Amino acid sequence: MQHTKQVLKIKIHQPSAHYRIPFSYQRRFTYPIPPYSTIKGLICNLMGIRDEGDERLTKIKGLSLAIYGRYESLIKEYIWFRNLSKNSHVDKFHSVTNRTIDNIPQHPGGQMPVTVDVLQDVNLIIYIYHPEENFLKSIKKAFEDPSERLSPIHLGRSEDWLVFQEIKSVELIQKSAMSIKYFAWIPAKEYVDKNFIDGDYDNFFDGLNGNIFRLPTFYKITDTNQRVFEEYVTVKLYEGESFKKMKFYVDSNENIPVIFTILRGNKDARNSG
Repeated sequence: MQHTKQVLKIKIHQPSAHYRIPFSYQRRFTYPIPPYSTIKGLICNLMGIRDEGDERLTKIKGLSLAIYGRYESLIKEYIWFRNLSKNSHVDKFHSVTNRTIDNIPQHPGGQMPVTVDVLQDVNLIIYIYHPEENFLKSIKKAFEDPSERLSPIHLGRSEDWLVFQEIKSVELIQKSAMSIKYFAWIPAKEYVDKNFIDGDYDNFFDGLNGNIFRLPTFYKITDTNQRVFEEYVTVKLYEGESFKKMKFYVDSNENIPVIFTILRGNKDARNSG
């Protein structure tokens, strides 16, 4: 008997996108695919989830996500970042009241040249699973009819608009696989959704080529209105090489083994990273 599991599949196209790697400033580096927190933010935006007072956020914390993607090329954008603090203005103009240099009026404050890495022609496949079938249906409805959205629909920067190419429920079929032809986040054993794994996942993860990252998932807003991430998952960034054959739940139409990461649900997620 062939085992199957039903999940939500979202295909997205973006003409350009930047998924910023934290702590990159004067040159802003990008991940090749969005991290989990970015996809979670998209879901919350579409569903109209504003804050922790919304009971649906508790259910969002039970999501499992799998993220796959490709891009055509990477370009560098050169922009100015402005700082409107008093000290930055004085450093540039040498006076609080002055706004001219060489008798030419300029913008107030200081400025710094910044390079931003931008992906071009991005195609993503996002798989979403939740143990409560009705809640998964409500997520699907929000993608199909985002009338409750909190802001214009984007992924990455606010200007990184997107097109939904496919929104549908699909059945994953259990079978063997030995490659994924996309960039993908592959979770460590503490964070993988074991409902979709049949085999020695520890050896699979240990033998997989890829750099290890600690990706944020959930954050708190401090009293000073700062966003502070407090939960992380450990993953490898997989770049499309083959691996030892193993059984997974596979999307047969895409020939993708779908490896889900649970966003929350174990004590290790609360490590500071």
